[in-house]
Amino acid sequence: MDKSSDMVTEVDEGRGLVKTYWANIRERVSKIEPTFARLVDDLNPGKNFPLYLAYYPWGALKGDTQSTLLPKLNETYYRLSDYGVPKDVFEHLGYSINSAPLAMLLDKNLELYIDLREEKITIPRTIYTPGSLFPLALILGRNNKRIYSTNKILTLISGVRSTFMLPNIGCATNHINLQRDFNIQKPPPKSLYEHWHIFKDIIQSNVVNCSWRSCLMYFSEKWIQSLSDKAWHHLKLYLYESAWNYFEYQKNTFFYDFTFSVIQKNRNLKPNPYLADTAKHLFTTALGIAPGYAPAFDSNSLPLDVLQKVFIESYGLKKYFPTLMQPVHFKFEKDIFPVYYSLQNPSTHIFSPKSRKISSTLHELRELEHVTRIFIEELLKENNLCADTVIYKVAKQVEFKYFHNELDRHNIVCPSTEITKFDKRFDGCTQKYKVKNSKFASDSPFMRGCIGIKTKGK
Repeated sequence: MDKSSDMVTEVDEGRGLVKTYWANIRERVSKIEPTFARLVDDLNPGKNFPLYLAYYPWGALKGDTQSTLLPKLNETYYRLSDYGVPKDVFEHLGYSINSAPLAMLLDKNLELYIDLREEKITIPRTIYTPGSLFPLALILGRNNKRIYSTNKILTLISGVRSTFMLPNIGCATNHINLQRDFNIQKPPPKSLYEHWHIFKDIIQSNVVNCSWRSCLMYFSEKWIQSLSDKAWHHLKLYLYESAWNYFEYQKNTFFYDFTFSVIQKNRNLKPNPYLADTAKHLFTTALGIAPGYAPAFDSNSLPLDVLQKVFIESYGLKKYFPTLMQPVHFKFEKDIFPVYYSLQNPSTHIFSPKSRKISSTLHELRELEHVTRIFIEELLKENNLCADTVIYKVAKQVEFKYFHNELDRHNIVCPSTEITKFDKRFDGCTQKYKVKNSKFASDSPFMRGCIGIKTKGK
């Protein structure tokens, strides 16, 4: 057998790297991105325009700060820079040897994130869903002599990395059950950051045999080169419009930052810089630019049923619902359910230092509520700097609710036990995995300083 046969195949069995062509994949693409499919149909690309389907198990690294990782049939991985890469693969995808080939996500979700190992935190940047095209900035800016996009910060993973179980799963006695049943070598998790490592070991164990796979479609270099052809003008325009829409907020951050600075000056607002940055991040989350967190209720981002079953039947979670939290983008114009941010699990993109003044999380929540309320009051004034913008709409249509498991005598912060009134998802659990007398984990670390973001009237 050819030694490269494990590295690429033309038989699509839902694993590894599969070479294919538009005629074979067009119906699958049409279901998730019909406009794109129609434009490509008009071009009718043949076998000199190959495509590659890459299947990644949950938790597998799709790309890191070095380059893209391509899957083998045996679920190990290789880079285009590795020795022995099939000539055919290198010929068509080698244009991205130091970055990433243009890709469209066909199935399941991916997370683009920053990993802060020393702080034991991940910062979710983007959750890609089926139909997403990326990396548009790298592909469309190939001829620009100035390189603005960095490839040294972000990591892309199959499924989501920034996920955790809402209730505590760090009990040593219960963890022994997982070690026994799934041959897990790691100790009990001490932080939310470590939950994913346990999840990954469970999913990748021989006992589970999990079939969860994301699927990416990589475009060969011939597709990229042809974007310069006149006949491909409409497809190129589609890509540019997609990129423009994706970076719309980033193009206007100067004006938003300026507006928030003016508000602080005019209102003589001198908050802890850390909390001022957090307040601005809440608006970014409400806009759907930065992901917030929400309870998982499907398997698009993680094998939910498998993990819930394991933590009920093997780990022995009995007191609380096996609620798994995951990063999601909020669309205030149409989303019924809220998203959340927690001071105990900070994921802002700017790191202003905390004040040296020692204060409780409850006190910080009250100060954060004050800063956010001032921002909203000023943004709602007639003829403010952001009038008629989407920031104004957020200030008008979105509510921010603050939760903590301790009682707030100032009645600004709500008890976290009341979050089920704000979001009924927390009061429910799949009957299949509901233990008698179990309840919502209102005293979990994430809920001790939690902000809910919800569209008013929904």
